[in-house]
Amino acid sequence: MTVSDRANHMTLAEEITSYGRDRGIHAQAVERWLALAEEDQQALLGLARGLRLGGNHFNDFLDWCVEISLRDGCSVASVIHGKELAPTLSDSRMGRNDKLKHAKEALRRLRYPRLTRIEDEVRARLRSLKLDPRIRITVAPGLEGGLKVELQAGGVEALARLAREVESLADDETAREVFALMEGKEGAGVSA
Repeated sequence: MTVSDRANHMTLAEEITSYGRDRGIHAQAVERWLALAEEDQQALLGLARGLRLGGNHFNDFLDWCVEISLRDGCSVASVIHGKELAPTLSDSRMGRNDKLKHAKEALRRLRYPRLTRIEDEVRARLRSLKLDPRIRITVAPGLEGGLKVELQAGGVEALARLAREVESLADDETAREVFALMEGKEGAGVSA
């Protein structure tokens, strides 16, 4: 009997237990997994297999999916098969590491909708500054660490001009709003 024949004859609980054992998932996590509704168990098994999740990554995905489902009053399966996560999982152009990274980001955005709205608003306001394309301002995930400013200059004069443009941001109202948003100040006006 081949591995695939054996898998075809296994119950869902046996498949989950086998996967957990093979991938080093702690028994407590497997018990939590088995306590879910069958549809949720199956969806989580598909996710775990598709991303080849080991113990730590699996625990994160389990926790996050359950947390989101409880908050939103939906099933774990609907979180996994939802419009935020499903496109990443089914994208055949991405390798495993890219899928894992994108799936984690999709779940982070689902877990923290207010933070996600603030991040999006900060990025939109930064784009509205219409800075020279050789000035790049990036925001760390979770808004931790402030803004990162990078300049790309081919000479001293260009560097001086770009530096002056960045310096002028200290007096720009939009830049002030960006920092107010990042600090969580209420009057900063996050779009709904």
